[in-house]
Amino acid sequence: MPDDVSNEQVVIELNTDCSTCGLSANKIVAVVQASQNGALSRDSMSDIFRRGEVLPEGPTNEEAVRLIALGKPAMLGQKGASV
Repeated sequence: MPDDVSNEQVVIELNTDCSTCGLSANKIVAVVQASQNGALSRDSMSDIFRRGEVLPEGPTNEEAVRLIALGKPAMLGQKGASV
């Protein structure tokens, strides 16, 4: 650390995203089938896809439904997008 930077001026944030890859194609198919068969809710499926990095972080599931209803699905990939 340079001499002119004190410990009070440094902010360190630990990256907890230790994932090396997202969901495999087979896992994605299994999750979709489970949802279609009623074993998973749409919210659970979306949560699994967000954690598996299939869906981007962004609007909540409720906000996504509203964006689609408003005809603005392109905003779903935008972090911080809300209705």
